Amino acid sequence: MVDRGAFDRLIAAGGYVSVSTGGAAEASAIAVQRDHAETSMDAASCIGCGACVAACKNASAALFVSAKISQLALLPQGHPERASRVRSMVTLMDEIGFGNCSNEAECEAVCPKDISISNIARMRREYMRALLVGSGG
Repeated sequence: MVDRGAFDRLIAAGGYVSVSTGGAAEASAIAVQRDHAETSMDAASCIGCGACVAACKNASAALFVSAKISQLALLPQGHPERASRVRSMVTLMDEIGFGNCSNEAECEAVCPKDISISNIARMRREYMRALLVGSGG
């Protein structure tokens, strides 16, 4: 049994789109680059099982958080809250006490959904961008 409480708090910190994106549009109505759509869907497949945290010697939740950040950062619907999302999720991850990623890829090796650690690099870029841009998107 996995206590998902910390993961649920991380999702509540920004792992969703809160702005109105309107009703469901025709699938081809919003132009999304194919590679962005595929990478976003791959990241969205994270089930939050906690295997990544358990396998990491630092108990880092970076793979989980980065999957949620990547999922939304790659799609137009996620852009309005992109900076605030990454700032709040990374800050909360630190406050909860998850360790830092040391890029050993143990998380990727045990992930049942094959979430790539490339998402962690994207999360770091998004975080730096958010710090430089400020509250804007």
